[in-house]
Amino acid sequence: MRLIISLYLLFSFLFLNVHGQNIFVGNELNSLNGSKPLVDSSCYSKWPYVADPIISSSGNYTYYSTKNVYNDGCNAVLKECTGDWEMRIPDSGNFQFSANGKVGTFMSRDSLYVIELGKTYSDTIAGVQYFKLPSHENSNWLAYKNSQELVLYNLISKEKRSHKSVKNFLFTDDGKSLILETEGMEKDESIQFVDKLTLATGKTTRIWKGRGLEKMLFNNSASIFVFLLSNIDMKEKAIWYKSEVGEPVLLVNNAIASRDSILQLDDIIKLSDDGARVFFTTKGIRSRITKKSSSSTLTVWSYMDEKLQSAQSKDDEVIPVYTSVIEVPSRHITNLDKENDWILSRSNEDNVCLIQHMMGTADAFERAWNPAAFQTYFIKSLRNDDRLILNLKDAQIIQLSPAGKFVVYYDKLQGNYFSYEIATGVYRNISSGIEVSWIDSFRDDLILKTPRGIGGWLKNDVGVLIYDRFDIWLIDPLGMSAPLNITNGYGLRNNIIFNLGLQEYSQSSISKRDTLILNALNLRNMQNGFFKKVMNKSGNPVMLTMDDCIYHLINNPYVDNAGMYPIKASNSKKYIVLRMKSNESPNYFFTSDFTKFVPITNIHPERAFNWYRTELHSWRKEGGRPLNGVLYKPENFNPNKKYPVIFRYYEKRSFALNEYLVPEFLTNKCNLNIPTFVSNGYLVFAPDIEYEIGDPMQGTYDAVVSAAQYLSSLPFIDKSKMGIGGCSFGGLQTNYLITHTNLFAAAYSSSSMCDFISAYGDVPSKYQGLIDYFESGQARMGGTLWQIPDKYIKNSPIFGADKVTTPLLLMHTTNDGVYSFSQALEFFTGLRRLGKRVWLLEYSDGNHAIYGKSAEDFSIRLNQFFDHYLKGTAAPIWMTRGIPVQLKGVENGYNLDYDISTPGKGLVGDSASK
Repeated sequence: MRLIISLYLLFSFLFLNVHGQNIFVGNELNSLNGSKPLVDSSCYSKWPYVADPIISSSGNYTYYSTKNVYNDGCNAVLKECTGDWEMRIPDSGNFQFSANGKVGTFMSRDSLYVIELGKTYSDTIAGVQYFKLPSHENSNWLAYKNSQELVLYNLISKEKRSHKSVKNFLFTDDGKSLILETEGMEKDESIQFVDKLTLATGKTTRIWKGRGLEKMLFNNSASIFVFLLSNIDMKEKAIWYKSEVGEPVLLVNNAIASRDSILQLDDIIKLSDDGARVFFTTKGIRSRITKKSSSSTLTVWSYMDEKLQSAQSKDDEVIPVYTSVIEVPSRHITNLDKENDWILSRSNEDNVCLIQHMMGTADAFERAWNPAAFQTYFIKSLRNDDRLILNLKDAQIIQLSPAGKFVVYYDKLQGNYFSYEIATGVYRNISSGIEVSWIDSFRDDLILKTPRGIGGWLKNDVGVLIYDRFDIWLIDPLGMSAPLNITNGYGLRNNIIFNLGLQEYSQSSISKRDTLILNALNLRNMQNGFFKKVMNKSGNPVMLTMDDCIYHLINNPYVDNAGMYPIKASNSKKYIVLRMKSNESPNYFFTSDFTKFVPITNIHPERAFNWYRTELHSWRKEGGRPLNGVLYKPENFNPNKKYPVIFRYYEKRSFALNEYLVPEFLTNKCNLNIPTFVSNGYLVFAPDIEYEIGDPMQGTYDAVVSAAQYLSSLPFIDKSKMGIGGCSFGGLQTNYLITHTNLFAAAYSSSSMCDFISAYGDVPSKYQGLIDYFESGQARMGGTLWQIPDKYIKNSPIFGADKVTTPLLLMHTTNDGVYSFSQALEFFTGLRRLGKRVWLLEYSDGNHAIYGKSAEDFSIRLNQFFDHYLKGTAAPIWMTRGIPVQLKGVENGYNLDYDISTPGKGLVGDSASK
């Protein structure tokens, strides 16, 4: 029924112009000398942000939701991208645009709303359980299910057609038909039916009837069907095949599909559009090994075990699933994978797939030394049982081309990209003679130096786009045409990293005549933006926009809020982009040229608070090499004031110069929250760390100490009030720093490590140990404990515990699956034995990170800890007197202790209290 909006919808669909409005109510009482209020925990749960953007197929309308906004329940907006029309609606989470871009639909409670875009009223249909829209733009139908029937609803004529007893329904891809699954009775038995309803004529054709239908698939035009049926009594499954005009035929059952006695038919996963192939899976039905006795007290660990006992216990929970394909005409089944295989990708034509095979059952993290973890790669034909073994011993970035003609990979020993031509078996060095670095600048100080990789492919596999450190190359996988630097070396000359800027480039083939949108990041100033480049034209890429912001930092591992790919309208070159700055909340913008950006949202809660500003600083560490870091300063910064500063570090944070940080109890669930601390009178500095393989903590020392010395020279820094801290690897760095310098007045270390020796062979979780972490992972030792024991000792903070003078707050979770709790306990007990000022907060919930009440508790204690040592406030009781175990959960010790001015002597004297 078409109606003017009811009183309820008058509020739900209220037209308003939100441009210039700040949707936020802050703590007005918590202000500083009458200025903006400070960021504190009272605002965390109310901090608004935008989410879930959708753009219509024409690109003229958009939908988005606003989270954490508690007003009238209408937390989503439907609006014209470049016009004034706008409507607020309930954030239902199931909003959809029609394929023709003229209608928006959503459900609120049990009512379906159909909105003609640009109009002031809607159709409202009550009692709806769920609805579906066709994906084809030429279809004007909508289908919805209520408690009694399925109703077809014409979006143009408003015609309705009802169908009884419908259990499920699906539109065909061409939008011309609706597939109906119904139920009925025949001879006192319940029967399922599948019918094809032609929308134009209303004619219904019976496709199948029977019992046990679990799933069906059909091709684009619904001329071919496959059904997964189950025999309820026998608990067996079977796949049946049906053309529109033929009779159903049995395609696969357990007897046909099973590779051995422990497998059974599991699921159908794909039907080729021509109906010639059906992909299905089989899964295990019983364990190969007799189950262990629950009363056993013994676990036998053997050096011959391919996998650790702890990891094997996890494997008991995993049921193996394998993929097969059957050729319908011949009934030939090809098993694509087997035990210890992983299908990495299939070609678009489904003629071949790329498979990774593990030589045994060991975990992949042991691949550097355990033969059972060694990996090989196969090309597997989907038409027969042939498996072509690839010679990829030292390969990285392994990719199957879309048309299935090539495998392209990077050989880390030779430092070049190679192609393998599947038809001929020929290997070719396709980057020989190109004098560039292929290594990702984000990861160039890791032991396993990783190349930036492959960006996309030209149609029919005639060319592949490969990233060097800065630029993009077009390379012929046959090696016949000369490689072409399509960005003309502009990235290298200007220190700009180019990436293909649209997600569609990795999902579909590129034409030689295409104009590419490129994402750009300038490493000199961290500006981010877009360029364009016409593929078949020489010269430099053309800058469209570059700004002190983040649109999208592609594959950047150091930034948590790295933006997103532009969202493209399906039928036009119109886009929604996300843009943020350190002092501007992420908001959506509309663009058609990546030069002009029209605001879609305008959510700016930070404007109501004493927010932060960022500055990129550079200094030179000992030896003269320059380093970068980000200084976070409050909006009300006073250059004539002396500020305490906290150094918070983790890898390289200068890439986050323009990142918008959300106020919350803990950042990354274990670190101090920068917006809160800066708003409340601290400066925070995040220095980049450069590491030396085999001596990673020396790189930490050089970077942080030189950064502290540099900041100490600035007139607004109180060099007697400098703190440090970090989480995980950053916590390990903190532990090292306080054993090697007394520059800092206080330190915190969360979920960290202190002893490379005891941690080396530890297994903190069922998934992996730490050996690989030390030898080739983040710890960057580059050798085994037995090869370089002196370096393991040098980088272990526990061996310098007697040198500590800095008060330390440790936090760790009891069941940490990364660094065992014993690491924190080892450091704490050592420092306690030495009379050092140290506290350990152990949380029994969480795993490496903490959440909820525990996060709130640690946030409070972390604030109190730094306020005492860097601001001179009184220490809380939990620091001065502790909390006896009898009062655990009864007293929190938050109250400040005005009788004991500061934590003093340890058990063995006053060495730590000076």
